[in-house]
Amino acid sequence: MQNIHVDFWGVRGSVPSPGPKTNKYGGNTSCVSVTVGNKILILDAGTGIRNLGTSIITKPDIEIFVIITHSHWDHIQGFPFFTPIYQPNRPVYMFPTLHKKNVVLSSLIDQMDGAHFPVTPDQVPANFTFISENPLEFLADNGFNITLVPMNHPGGAYGYKIIAEDKTICYFTDNEIDPPYPKSIEFDDLVKECKGADILIHDAQYIEKDMPLKHGWGHSLINQVTDLGDKAQVKNLVYFHHDPERSDDDIDAEFENARYEFRKRESTVKPFFASEGMRISL
Repeated sequence: MQNIHVDFWGVRGSVPSPGPKTNKYGGNTSCVSVTVGNKILILDAGTGIRNLGTSIITKPDIEIFVIITHSHWDHIQGFPFFTPIYQPNRPVYMFPTLHKKNVVLSSLIDQMDGAHFPVTPDQVPANFTFISENPLEFLADNGFNITLVPMNHPGGAYGYKIIAEDKTICYFTDNEIDPPYPKSIEFDDLVKECKGADILIHDAQYIEKDMPLKHGWGHSLINQVTDLGDKAQVKNLVYFHHDPERSDDDIDAEFENARYEFRKRESTVKPFFASEGMRISL
């Protein structure tokens, strides 16, 4: 049995938000990695993937697998700056695992079109390997058993329920728990999908004062995520995809509120507010 390391490289939603008020939690957009042995599964390719690439550039033995939840900019915009793709013959496995055929390929690669980014795919020396047939079987053969879970999000998105080394990690971003539009997943079904998970990483972009303006924008309220984690009795609950306008002080206050709420409920759930550089090992 090998240890599993879940690392957070980008934890913001919508747009990068660097600066002195976001230094503690970080300003890069969505990117999380799950490492088992010499295999690293990369979840989303926001600007956080740049630092991830720097951390593994000198480790050629690490096998790289990249999947994304959906193709909004904040989940793909860092990929052209992922340095391992500029290493000659470095294998990088990519997967069209979403609801629209080849959406992963078009969103990650087509942005490198010479107009939006100066380097085109044919100039990239790494070996891109596109696993288009039975991608989930391929990932399972490499130690990552993944279930696609539909999310409530404009334009569509999928979350990933990942089982590796008998541990369950649910990566559910972007998801609006109670949207005004038709749901792709009901709350009770969401609870069932992450019941007892070792780690639940869930979109927690908004607070009550953001409503009603942002109702329908595809993201959840922090207190809704607290309810989900409590009802599913997950072991570790990670609030993720922080609003770019949310300062470190704001997030600290929300963190204290969440910890108070779990103490009040006498819950065993351990809450975290995701920050760049944070690691949870299982």
